[in-house]
Amino acid sequence: MISTQLLRYYPHFSGLDEEALKRIADISDAQGFRAGEELLTEGDRATYFCLVREGEVNIVYRLGDGRTVVADTLTSGDAFGWSAFVDPHRLTASCVGNTNGEYIRIEGEGLRRMCDQNPAWGYRIALELCKLLRDRLSSLRVRIAVAS
Repeated sequence: MISTQLLRYYPHFSGLDEEALKRIADISDAQGFRAGEELLTEGDRATYFCLVREGEVNIVYRLGDGRTVVADTLTSGDAFGWSAFVDPHRLTASCVGNTNGEYIRIEGEGLRRMCDQNPAWGYRIALELCKLLRDRLSSLRVRIAVAS
């Protein structure tokens, strides 16, 4: 379990009260990672929503010809594994440590159940998740434009 104080740092949980943060903390833990370590694998079942605490994590897509491409590099405060929140709960990319670091894992099933039980919390989290996806898409568009 992690502290509710630590969760307050992440905008993904802005607007949530202490009770909600405690329930999220109860289904969370911290994990260390090493540079080059694959934290999540594209195509696998998404079981955790994750937050970078320290270090960098690359979002990596596998192309049809077997090559991989880094779509984004995440740093402290960024989230990955959003597919744990959204059907069909399959990872759309791999996440690989770019440096050594630490991340917070939040059980996707527990988070979804919490949101189902309290729609106001679910709305706040879903709104922040939409912002995350908007920002991720914008970042990817910039990378594509630069590469062209």
